[in-house]
Amino acid sequence: MNNFLIALLVALLPSKLKILVLKIMGHEIGKNVYIGLSILNIKKITLKDNVKIQSFNYFKNLSHLTMMEKSAISGWGNWFTASKLNYQENEGFGCLTIGEGSSITGRHYFDVPGQIIIGKATLIGGYNSTFYTHTITADIDVTNINKPIVIGDRCYIGSHCMFLPGTAIGSFTFVGAGSVVTKNFMDKNYILLAGNPAMVKKVYPKESKFFLDYFKKYGFKLADFDYNDTKKAEIETIT
Repeated sequence: MNNFLIALLVALLPSKLKILVLKIMGHEIGKNVYIGLSILNIKKITLKDNVKIQSFNYFKNLSHLTMMEKSAISGWGNWFTASKLNYQENEGFGCLTIGEGSSITGRHYFDVPGQIIIGKATLIGGYNSTFYTHTITADIDVTNINKPIVIGDRCYIGSHCMFLPGTAIGSFTFVGAGSVVTKNFMDKNYILLAGNPAMVKKVYPKESKFFLDYFKKYGFKLADFDYNDTKKAEIETIT
């Protein structure tokens, strides 16, 4: 039986029974986890405590899904895919990491031949945003290129945004609706990115209520999000 059919059969099970079957299959599932009617065609699944995956989401050919505590795929119609045709022996092929307390709403598309990392308490909001980690060259010899996308802690991504391969945004970044992110902004925090291509339109005060209050329900403190040089360096090695 192929992997898709197995994933489809598992998807039809009630959440508690589904989690039991996934554990028997060798996946790591924490406490108080809910998984709706979603197809999880994934080699390795790691779901920490209090994770939620709502119904009608589709994961295809992913290598590793990691969702940290209190993270959620709270909407429906999200597609997470990693085409085997784009496999270039890159270490992060098909790897998606969603940080603690982060949430993805609905109808977004994640192309994951390269790695995608989403930090803590970040919201992929609205709908119809796309995240591409794969492209090709137009040279004489067409070359597949897979580059990761990194999104920092406590960010907000509006509707209809697009992230291109190799892009990154630092913590406390607000990305306005319809923006096309084409560069690495990892060294900038507390900013508004907007436009096509996205540019820094505004610098926010650290006392902004959006950053201080919006994610209080997760019990985070501002100190939890201090981005030191070491953490930046770790992410830069990925990109």
